[in-house]
Amino acid sequence: MLLPSEIEAKAVIPYLRAIVAKRLMEVYDMNQQQVAAKLGVTQAAISNYMRQTRGKREKWQREREIEMHCDVIASMIANGADEIDVMDRFNRATDFIRKNRLLCDIHREMEPDYDVDSCHICDKPSS
Repeated sequence: MLLPSEIEAKAVIPYLRAIVAKRLMEVYDMNQQQVAAKLGVTQAAISNYMRQTRGKREKWQREREIEMHCDVIASMIANGADEIDVMDRFNRATDFIRKNRLLCDIHREMEPDYDVDSCHICDKPSS
């Protein structure tokens, strides 16, 4: 049994970081080491994101809302925004993914025997 937060940690956050890393390198002309320092990961992780061996989510590539969140995050990082504000924006992106049941796609892949369609954990407010 995987918790939604485990799925986010294993798949969603790497996916978001991969998009942000790509934006920082392509739009803001940062190198892998600079991006790694900004995102708090290793240069090897950035290399994996760029090669799409980690953080890959083909099904979501057309999700404009996710792309918009990542564009804003990259801009915030490049322009020296406060880390708390950047973390808040990452959190808003994961909230969007959870609330729009996009997390269910990953859950289905990671736990094929789990009845994802009858699960509504992510729909419930946190207490």
